Amino acid sequence: MRVTHRLKWRLTRFITHHTLQRSELMAHARLTTTRVLAAAGTLALAGAVLVPAPASATTNSTADPVFDQITFGQSTDLNFSANVLPEKVGVNHAEPSSPGTIDGEIFMESRGGKLAPGHDGLTFYYVDLDPREQNFVLEADVVVHQLGPETGANPSGQEGAGLMVRDVNGGARQDPMVDGFEEVPAASNYAATAVLRDGANAMTRTGETEPWGTVEATRSVQKFASGGDYGLTIGEPVTMRLERTDDTFVMSTTYEGTGQPETFTRELVGADWVQDIDPDNMTVGFFASRNVAATFSNASLTLSDADTQPRPVEPEPVAPVSFDLRAPAHSGAAAYPLAATASHDGEVLVSVDGAVAEALPATAGEEITTELTLPAGSSTVEAVFTPSEGPSADSITRAVDVNVRLFDAGAPLLASPDGSPAGDGTAGSPLDIATAVAYVQPGQSVELLEGVYTPSHRIEISAAYSGTEGARKTLTAHDGGEVTIDGRGALPQIIRLDADHWEVAGLRLTDAASNGMRVSGSNNLIDSMVFNDNGDTGFQLTGSGPRENWPADNLISNSESHDNRDASDINADGFAAKLGVGPGNVFRANIAHHNIDDGWDLYNRTNEGANFPITLEGNVAYSNGKLSNGYREDGTSGSGFKVGGEGLPVAHVLSGNLAYDNNMDGFTDNFNPGRLEVTGNTAVDNKRYNFIFRINPYFAPEEQGVFRNNLSLRSAAGDADVVSGDVDATNAFFDGRRSVTTGGKRVVPQRDVMSLEQPAGFERNDDGAIDHGDFARPFFKSFLTDAGVDGGHIGAVIPAERPGRGR
Repeated sequence: MRVTHRLKWRLTRFITHHTLQRSELMAHARLTTTRVLAAAGTLALAGAVLVPAPASATTNSTADPVFDQITFGQSTDLNFSANVLPEKVGVNHAEPSSPGTIDGEIFMESRGGKLAPGHDGLTFYYVDLDPREQNFVLEADVVVHQLGPETGANPSGQEGAGLMVRDVNGGARQDPMVDGFEEVPAASNYAATAVLRDGANAMTRTGETEPWGTVEATRSVQKFASGGDYGLTIGEPVTMRLERTDDTFVMSTTYEGTGQPETFTRELVGADWVQDIDPDNMTVGFFASRNVAATFSNASLTLSDADTQPRPVEPEPVAPVSFDLRAPAHSGAAAYPLAATASHDGEVLVSVDGAVAEALPATAGEEITTELTLPAGSSTVEAVFTPSEGPSADSITRAVDVNVRLFDAGAPLLASPDGSPAGDGTAGSPLDIATAVAYVQPGQSVELLEGVYTPSHRIEISAAYSGTEGARKTLTAHDGGEVTIDGRGALPQIIRLDADHWEVAGLRLTDAASNGMRVSGSNNLIDSMVFNDNGDTGFQLTGSGPRENWPADNLISNSESHDNRDASDINADGFAAKLGVGPGNVFRANIAHHNIDDGWDLYNRTNEGANFPITLEGNVAYSNGKLSNGYREDGTSGSGFKVGGEGLPVAHVLSGNLAYDNNMDGFTDNFNPGRLEVTGNTAVDNKRYNFIFRINPYFAPEEQGVFRNNLSLRSAAGDADVVSGDVDATNAFFDGRRSVTTGGKRVVPQRDVMSLEQPAGFERNDDGAIDHGDFARPFFKSFLTDAGVDGGHIGAVIPAERPGRGR
């Protein structure tokens, strides 16, 4: 039967607060859900989300409530090891001097979890209170002994410790762990007085209506005080206080070590925020998350009677009148494109040097486009929008000073490492990159002469400099020469492309402070690029604002991204399409290797909403989680294809991809319970799982992925694949000892595959296609050649032809 999200949450919460036996829970789970699970050992996962949490003590207005502890939420698993010392893996606990009380000291250490905008993973020493009957004041002296990784990496911003009141806790982490299960996001409204990496902060989250997260939720982090005396202090006490009144949460911090104690206070209006998910209960106590050790002492909890008042109803926001003009400051032709968007109906008057050129009707939310004719030299283009409706009748004026330079539109604009803004774009007088990009016309190209470019600023291509649907603008190497653009560790990105209808091809982007290239525009082609040794993800596709403005219909192909590393050693991927990605984006025939985090990361955050589905087709991800110089060879992060985040369902498409020798997993859902299409992929000898697609407590397995023609290979025993979803007999997953289909056909690597010797890299054929060589290629006689759907082959690599027939 289908269990609704709300009902499943209530069912899980009910069971986790009662002491049922594990066998009873598993039997109950098998009766209430339908699942298709591949690989031996996965059946144990069926009861994972229903294992009981420690029962918390009830309390009333008596003086001595009983405290309990719980660890819950993403990244709190017993084996979570990203930037954790080996001897600390799995450490998440509270050690009170007097268990069940807050007498004496409470030492807390958390090596997992995360404080994220839309959800949490933490260790909590807490008591349940009734928000209908009780207010409270919780106080303690807090000493942070350690905050951030001890592996040499920088803090990630997900660490913290302090005092907190929550609407709900997540289910307790699995102990012992069930194979393949990792803790899922847990969301709640809360108020907290917290020590973070920059010192003491008031931290709140509101707008959560579901325990797995809500798009509309908002987290606020406000530093109590700035300056040298108020940063992060290790080993020094800070007095913290958290209070609930009838209508407000009050968070405060007193700094004792400044010579003269000072108290700073922040407030959150709405004492009923902790009743939106569970009206009858709130949890109050001390927390620690993500590589933090802290001691709480001199603690007190004072309870008082409550007369909780409903928070003020926020009036519906009135959309202000806005007017956006997209008009470039440069033009390489007299024909000058102009686009604008208004929030309300009205009229736009366009003028050139004070003379009205056009009067255009404006319809709310619809793009207005026109083309002016401008003289060579400088002109001022002005657009005045006068609304005919809306909260204001005032006109809005936008203006841009435009410089027109007339180049030969029938020839490419040439640029060189020593080119000049005054050049004419020819081989004898080349431009610099920034000038060439500013003046190139739709259908025209900027061609970079061979060499190493060191621009003083990132190459920024804003939306106003877009090409057109039938005529892209192009940035590429001249005559296939070797072109490197070096960010010198100084440029935030080397290329930032916010425009539409561009082609960027044949360049190497290296040593940016952050991304080598960041794209938020649409309908772009990124081809035959190399992104290496950048300070964050090599190539990133990311949007912002309303979903309709997220980047869409981009193709990233035939490119390579490697040895990208961020300061925290946990964020830099080869390729990423995350945090606001629109429809129709495709990654095809790219290679990601030796990045400090993942080959591909399709992460999305709950508070921003799910990405649109992304297609990954014919790509290779290998040796991620470590660098090519051997750094972090034994690291414990870095997957090949990570295709989700924060429990949001997205139906990504993975077809014909190859993953091997990654420090974590080959293919991982990363908590994406969506109806993924996973077809014809191969994973070989990844350090942890080749394939891991988990059961999710909020979604039934039949709602999850569809798996066809996938192949998992190992040269020795290893972790069994874990796959929850629609799995048929065309898949050969690894069961801990061998690769076998659900129909019982066993893969014998020596007989069925030409080689499992891992290649150090790949060549490309003349057409740019990746040459896989013999690696993971089925023999022509293997059943893998025709055991797939409709007689197709299993795995990402095309089987070998019979000898004498070629491949």
